[in-house]
Amino acid sequence: MSRYAELERQDPATFDPAAAVTRCIESGAHALLADHASLPPAFFDLSTGVAGEMVRRLTLYDIRMAAVVPDGSVHSTSFQAFAREANGGRQFRFFPTREEAIRWLDAG
Repeated sequence: MSRYAELERQDPATFDPAAAVTRCIESGAHALLADHASLPPAFFDLSTGVAGEMVRRLTLYDIRMAAVVPDGSVHSTSFQAFAREANGGRQFRFFPTREEAIRWLDAG
């Protein structure tokens, strides 16, 4: 069994952070890997609360998440600040490559 589950691409209009974390738990994993394309545009718009809800759920269930965002500069300055702050923690981090994200998940 993999130590991490992968966030599947889904309809952005129906993306649900609680359901994503539940699928991770049900798979028996304690970590989640998300590629940029599997995250809805609302995740990158902090005013929607989607990223905040995802982090809240991850923290509540002690699930670590690595998000692959190759070029954070394409997102708002507030999202870039959020990513920098997240990268200082142990729960949730952003990485430019899938390989780096997997290494971090495997090390935890």
